[in-house]
Amino acid sequence: MWDENQPLPCPCGLCLRAFDEHLLTKHHMLPKSRGGTTEHVAFLCSQCHGMVHATFTNRTLAAEYTSLEQLRNAPELAGFIKWVRKLPAGRRKKNHPRRRKR
Repeated sequence: MWDENQPLPCPCGLCLRAFDEHLLTKHHMLPKSRGGTTEHVAFLCSQCHGMVHATFTNRTLAAEYTSLEQLRNAPELAGFIKWVRKLPAGRRKKNHPRRRKR
């Protein structure tokens, strides 16, 4: 039975795993440094959010990945998304910086 004092699970915008809402982070789809506002925000788990920024520069995000659909279809993230979807939502691994960001 649902307890109204418990937060409702919300999906991560990238991996679609369910998290409590307070565990999701705000990702500016159009980076603030490139003119993004609070209207350009998606909610991602910290694992996915970290990987997005470990993989892409703000310039690349602003030019090529301004929607969740574009990020989900990014070839650079395909293997990560497939892997992270298998992890339980509470599990966290450190994302190592990519050798070369795009």
